[in-house]
Amino acid sequence: MPIDLNKLNEIFGRRGSEPTLKGKVINVVNHIPYNCILKEDTSNSQVAAKLKLMQKQRQETVSESTSITDPNPISHSRRRHSTITALGETNNWHLTQRRGHSAMYAALNSLKQNYRTLYVGGTGSITTDDKSPVDIEDLNDIEKENLTTLLMDKYDITPIFIPDKLSAGHYEGYSKQVLWPLMHYLMWSDSVNESKLFNEYAQANAIVANEVIKHYEEGDIIWVHDYHLMLVPQLLRKELPHAQIGFFLHTPFPSSELFRCLPHRKEILEGMLDANLVAFQTYDYGRHFSSTCTRVLGCQYSPYGILRGGNLVQVEIYPIGIDADHTRDYLLRPGVALKYKAIKERYSGKKLIVGRDKLDPVKGVLQKLEAFEKFLDDYPQWRNEVCLIQVTTPGVLDAVNLENKANEIVARINGKYGSLEFSPANFFNQEIDRDEYYALLQVADIGLITPVIDGMNTTSFEYVISQDSSYSPLILSEFTGTASSFSAAIIVNPWDYSEISRAIAECLEMSKEEKYDKHKQLYRFVTTHTASFWSKSLVEALVGLSKNTKVSKDPLDFSRVKLEYIATHKRAFFFDYDGSLVPICKKPEDAKPSKTVIQTLTKLSENSDNIVWVISGRTKIWLDDCLGNIPNLGLSSEHGCFIKYPRTNNWISVIENYDLSWKDDVREIFDYYTERTPGSFVEEKECSLVWNYRNTEPRFGPFQAKECQNHLEQNLVGKLPIECITNKMNLEVRPNVINKGIIINRAMIQSPDIEFILCVGDDYTDEDMFRVLESKEMGGVDVIQFTVLVGSSDRNTQARWRLQTNSDVIKLLQLLVSDSSGIST
Repeated sequence: MPIDLNKLNEIFGRRGSEPTLKGKVINVVNHIPYNCILKEDTSNSQVAAKLKLMQKQRQETVSESTSITDPNPISHSRRRHSTITALGETNNWHLTQRRGHSAMYAALNSLKQNYRTLYVGGTGSITTDDKSPVDIEDLNDIEKENLTTLLMDKYDITPIFIPDKLSAGHYEGYSKQVLWPLMHYLMWSDSVNESKLFNEYAQANAIVANEVIKHYEEGDIIWVHDYHLMLVPQLLRKELPHAQIGFFLHTPFPSSELFRCLPHRKEILEGMLDANLVAFQTYDYGRHFSSTCTRVLGCQYSPYGILRGGNLVQVEIYPIGIDADHTRDYLLRPGVALKYKAIKERYSGKKLIVGRDKLDPVKGVLQKLEAFEKFLDDYPQWRNEVCLIQVTTPGVLDAVNLENKANEIVARINGKYGSLEFSPANFFNQEIDRDEYYALLQVADIGLITPVIDGMNTTSFEYVISQDSSYSPLILSEFTGTASSFSAAIIVNPWDYSEISRAIAECLEMSKEEKYDKHKQLYRFVTTHTASFWSKSLVEALVGLSKNTKVSKDPLDFSRVKLEYIATHKRAFFFDYDGSLVPICKKPEDAKPSKTVIQTLTKLSENSDNIVWVISGRTKIWLDDCLGNIPNLGLSSEHGCFIKYPRTNNWISVIENYDLSWKDDVREIFDYYTERTPGSFVEEKECSLVWNYRNTEPRFGPFQAKECQNHLEQNLVGKLPIECITNKMNLEVRPNVINKGIIINRAMIQSPDIEFILCVGDDYTDEDMFRVLESKEMGGVDVIQFTVLVGSSDRNTQARWRLQTNSDVIKLLQLLVSDSSGIST
């Protein structure tokens, strides 16, 4: 019979068109992109008195709390005056642009061109026109309603009014004092009450999640952004089990050795893992996250993502960009030209090295200053020719101490190499307006960015756009997420002062042709990988994912299966072996099929309208010994590596020419853990290796399994064409190109007219079968599918039904092959 290629394309889901979004894109952020300013109505004496009283109380509170130390330096950072345009106004409110996160806000705003969107996020601190703070709990319903209407009508934003005290514990407390340092490889202060702050963090996350749930409609997708909201995906999943949820982490993610120190590590990871897709800026951050999930939660990692309770959580890399067009337009503003001219005149005749960073321990400001001093030491010919202009804004941690140290280094440099007329090192710890910022980037002869750890440093992107006429080179730390994309920059180790010194000299002596070539490479990347490209990629990725499904809380309906079986004429059956047809045994060699199983499978496969397969991780020899006498039964061993088609006697290798030399490296690791884990043993198959810990001490065995799995994934998985899968009480390493789902694909090719499918499995390896079936569209033909998980009803799975035990599976099959018209459950 000829094969219908159109039908096969539909079977494999190749439909020729991109998935479309039926609903809106909900972007969940910590703070909305606008400052909310309450107008003070001087004609209303009660309101005026209220505001003045509030201001006085807050001044007293701040005075008392800062008399010794300031626990929340972010709230009281010194700022220079800059003019900010009002972006919306009512009788009660007006809005101004919020500083920071401009790349993210620009990206999310660009989605409005192609999608319906909704922002959900906290208002942040609210002030009056004269900068007096306003307690959110003091706002009345009319004021809240007016602000909500303004934001919704003008910007499609739903503000969340989180009480100030709770917001402080969430944002300035747990987010900034615990999570932010941890994500940047720093430990939080001993004075921080992690447990108390986590409770406030969780409460704020719950408020945000509840607001999202209010506005969610079927067909919407939800993107949750950054470390402030790591619990939100799980809270959403509880109420919206079928929603498409993505989580994007804008910061680095540390290695598992550090993240495991966090007392609430499990809660944070589980919160993230209830998203369908978790995305990071770089491959390294995604790898660290996957390794942490393995070591802390015992999750299984595959090339496609993280398997947790039967669900595949995809892990993807989407580096953010900037709004290149907006940056180009801003550079043409008259204010930028005036600032550019003023800086040029101030430093006339000098080569300018420019840095602009937050004054945080991770931004490498002190390292930059030390390296500049090393440059002046090593290259005396440049001592009176080069100036460093370093601008910083107050950071998250230890800002006062860092400022003092920076001033000491600057004073030392200027004392050694400066004069009354000339200071080679210039340090400004203050806010600057946007005109000054872009003028600095334009006037630079070298851009110097040296964080010791950072995500996608968007200053480097803006520097490239700003240099489109002069092509000045960029020196960039290898520890930024940007470094992997900016190959034309001069990449340095911020701790190696000699290397930075040489890089500065190299840039100063670089030819115009080389500068031009390097700049054009960087410019091409920045202008193609923009903020809008990033946000569109996030939406397309999430829309393209199949929905996470939960195992049905109701058992499989035997009556319905029987009726569908009778009504169809071409049927396919796919069974796992251990746990599905036979019970799990402490000794694997004891798991032999009963006489009832043999008889039932024989009768089922005798029907010419039935195609029956047993797809197992067992070896060919085992399956032949146990099931080989059933003539019309198809067999697959070692999770799809070998196939014996129905009504044939020969086994076919799917990986005949596959290199299995990796087994030596895996065996060495398995042997290491076997020696140290009493009761464990290694089982070798033709195409895989299994480390079995079924007979080990109940707590020590699983702990060793997690360590062994992490060892494999850190050292071998990803470097070799293999994957490590966690089964019931064993770890198995197998080729990553083969799985049980391949057998279903092959069966579909041979019999594209199938009308009824029953697929039964009990562990994670069977999810490959369920996933293949869920993703298939059967060419317009109504195909009845029953994907059945045997065992726990608490486990997440791609299967749609469940049965308690393998005995229930056999009872169902006996019902199907019986001649009786009676139906029971």
